[in-house]
Amino acid sequence: MTKDSKQAAPPADRPGAPLWSGLSARLMLAMGIALLPLALLTYIQTVETEEVAKGRARAAILGDTVMAAAPQIDVFLRAQATTAALAAAMPRLRADLPSCNAALTALKTEAGDAFSLIAFTEMNYRIDCSSAGRSYDVSTFPGIESWMIPDVPQMRVNLDGPISNQSILGFAHPVFAEDGSKLGIVTVSVPHVALNPIEALPYRSQPVKQPMALVTFNAEGQVLTATGGLERAQDYIPAAQPLAGFVGTSAQSFISANQNGENRAFAVLPLVPGSLYVIGSWPADRLDNRLLEFDVPAFAFPLLMWAASLLVAWLAAESQVIRHVKSLRSSIVAFAGGNRKIVPVNLGHAAAELREVGEAYEKMTEAVLHDEAEMEDMLHQKEVLMREVHHRVKNNLQLIASILNMQLRSAISPETKDAMRTVQERVLSLATVHRELYQTSGQADVRADELFPQIIAHILKIGSAPGRRYKIDRQIEKMRLTPDQAVPLALFLTEAMANVMKHAPRVATQPIDVQLRLQRAEDGMAELEIVNPTEPEGPGKPKRPVTLVSSDGFGSQLLIAFARQLEGQLVRSAEGDEFRLLLRFPLRDLASGEARAAPAEAPEPNTESEDDA
Repeated sequence: MTKDSKQAAPPADRPGAPLWSGLSARLMLAMGIALLPLALLTYIQTVETEEVAKGRARAAILGDTVMAAAPQIDVFLRAQATTAALAAAMPRLRADLPSCNAALTALKTEAGDAFSLIAFTEMNYRIDCSSAGRSYDVSTFPGIESWMIPDVPQMRVNLDGPISNQSILGFAHPVFAEDGSKLGIVTVSVPHVALNPIEALPYRSQPVKQPMALVTFNAEGQVLTATGGLERAQDYIPAAQPLAGFVGTSAQSFISANQNGENRAFAVLPLVPGSLYVIGSWPADRLDNRLLEFDVPAFAFPLLMWAASLLVAWLAAESQVIRHVKSLRSSIVAFAGGNRKIVPVNLGHAAAELREVGEAYEKMTEAVLHDEAEMEDMLHQKEVLMREVHHRVKNNLQLIASILNMQLRSAISPETKDAMRTVQERVLSLATVHRELYQTSGQADVRADELFPQIIAHILKIGSAPGRRYKIDRQIEKMRLTPDQAVPLALFLTEAMANVMKHAPRVATQPIDVQLRLQRAEDGMAELEIVNPTEPEGPGKPKRPVTLVSSDGFGSQLLIAFARQLEGQLVRSAEGDEFRLLLRFPLRDLASGEARAAPAEAPEPNTESEDDA
């Protein structure tokens, strides 16, 4: 310090020294000037934070609306899928009315209270095939012409269903013959009582006095369902815009007034774009967003902060260190706790040492975020590739099955038809496996208790027929398999169940009992066991196992190949009137499945049974 500077800045406690010559006054003045831009910046950030908070609240409403509408969405999708499937099968079913009635009755029974009636209406306005098992003349039913004319799927509300005598939501799908002529429509009636009203749903963790309300509507803006009944729908929709105006739009949320002038928050979501929408309605005063309810102007906080900084300027020396250290610490703790929304640490006016620490921290976070982004991208690419592979394999297998079906129709000899039908069933079974795999993929493992029941259900649909019913007693333990194990194990199960159905009695008075068990064993092993009854080959002949006997032995060869791929042991044995198939294989570690480690050479499976393998 020079002599002149010492004279220009006398100590503040010197008698006669100006007030502004002290360090506190100078720091206050410097702080006041320096904090003016910061106050303006804080004001801007406060406004932006308020908008972000509003966006988060609206996004939360969209999420809660999706969760609350999940049961109704499930019923809608089931009804649409049922009408589409029956429309494709009805040209064949309508030729045999008893079988048609039985099929629709079975679907109605399976749906439980979700459906009140499933019916096929001919173009002559008669219903001869329905889940009620009766015939109806619907020519006098109100509005029946508007149902029969359109050639596209429909959804409508009928407050007084003429057959079920209750308020219903109707789904219809046109049925066409092979020559393109219209045969009629398939209808599914969903009673409004099956669409459970939404009870009081708390917003986040805080209870509310009023529940969230849901209203569904179609492309014409017609209300289909509403919480508390259709008569309450006007209380839950915005008054400023008709429902038809939301058709064709994407998910959105906003705050508006209803017909009664009540200010409410609305979330509009397309369930089936272009045809089915849901609107969630919530009292606006229940939003968990304090900024929306805070009436203090946005500039008040920056102004108070600037004024307070002038009063505490004499602590500037400490604040120059502590303030920056706290800011840096908050970012480090938040980052270490998993928060990846990096807020830049403002160390521009800090000491050089602190700036170096801040720069090192920013470089570290950038490196970590870059590595995590690359890892997430790799996982996403792997997931997409896995789904695409299974999807393409499934499509190709279904194409092969269609070609086989065309050849099967032109085949003449029964032997050729049987052989081609056998191949077609195997191809469809493989396609089923790959379809379930790409629908359950997306992780590094596959849930066995989710995949296998669906495969069994699809196989039973293919193999079941009048006089051939199956009773499956399955015990499938919750376990996760790597895709390298899930694929051959699913194919093994498909082939074994296909052979059970192929060689089952053609006519059986009682359901055929099949026991299926998949569970963990000791020493990191797993066991898949299938037990099914045996039948005599003919009068006076010994019984033969059903599971693995085939005319060409090809099924046995596939089972052995899949067992070898799983590095497992295959044991087959006959005990009394039952035949037992046991596959014991080691469970791979999920980490090894992710790395796709090459498996060691599998031991030869144990085939201690009379089999043509």
